[in-house]
Amino acid sequence: MTQRSTNRRTFLKSGTAAAAVGLTGITGCLGGGGGGVSDLGLAFTVPVENLGSLFDIPELREELTNVGEEYELSVTRNESTPDSLNAMAAGDVDMALLTTVSYGSAVSQEAVPGNISMISTDFWDAHPEWYGFTIFAGPDTGITEPADLEGANIGVNAQGTGTHAVISKALRSADIDPEDGAEIVELPFPSIASGINDGRLDAAIFPALFAVGARAEGFTEVVTSQDLWDEAYPFAYTVASNDSLDNKSDAVELFGEDLAELVEYSYENRSEVVSLAAEHFELPENVVDGFFLNNNDYYRQDITIDMDRLQTTMDELVDLGFLEETFDVTEYATNDYVPSIN
Repeated sequence: MTQRSTNRRTFLKSGTAAAAVGLTGITGCLGGGGGGVSDLGLAFTVPVENLGSLFDIPELREELTNVGEEYELSVTRNESTPDSLNAMAAGDVDMALLTTVSYGSAVSQEAVPGNISMISTDFWDAHPEWYGFTIFAGPDTGITEPADLEGANIGVNAQGTGTHAVISKALRSADIDPEDGAEIVELPFPSIASGINDGRLDAAIFPALFAVGARAEGFTEVVTSQDLWDEAYPFAYTVASNDSLDNKSDAVELFGEDLAELVEYSYENRSEVVSLAAEHFELPENVVDGFFLNNNDYYRQDITIDMDRLQTTMDELVDLGFLEETFDVTEYATNDYVPSIN
């Protein structure tokens, strides 16, 4: 582990962070927007791939200015984004990591009382120099381009998700009906590679974490997000309930400062962060090292919100049939809480 700067404070509450890694037991949501220490709760779904999950690692909290001193933070892993939204709706958590469809659906359906606002971008898809969601096929399937996906069994973690929307866009690009032209098969991401190998799937979409395995298996790259989108777009986000923003605005702003610090520290100390993340989330270090914070990873270095690209993304989801109608994203997103790190 690298030597840390001596002007960083000593982290005294690592036990709280470690205890929060389970799938249940969300705590917090006390305090207000004024003086004193507020409690914040953050929920994530995918460890490492959701950048906010790094707040769960005690050694990384030591490097941040505000958390544990100016505000308290509990971090909880949920099995799905709907679970995180349910926790927000119940007032058990203030912030959550969402993706394109879950964010758009939550806003449109007012899934959280008082609704939600996006406060930062977690990562971007389709950046020309970084990883974009990729559909890989088994090497013996003969599938090498989107047109070959007609009639194929295509794996995805769940239908109606942001990754499913990428598949639909890929099928449309080849004039294949997304509803009837291919079979969409739900399978957890950790099982998708074996699904291709045993013939249950012909192809599947792979997020960055699991694309390491796809490349190692020699799967065929069929199409990437860069082939489908004219430019990068924000895919994953940190959102907060509007009630939390009203009542804990000072704490959320301090969290935003810490998030910017976390991004900078992670890129400047990649080797340390990879080792810590692999150990903390019990992942093979070679897998984390194979994608995280290098060009096999998504673009993460701009955590501000590009309102124009976000609006284009929501409009596209309507066109693809994943949202019933679009909305003005500037009413449900703000850059007031996160400083620019560019």
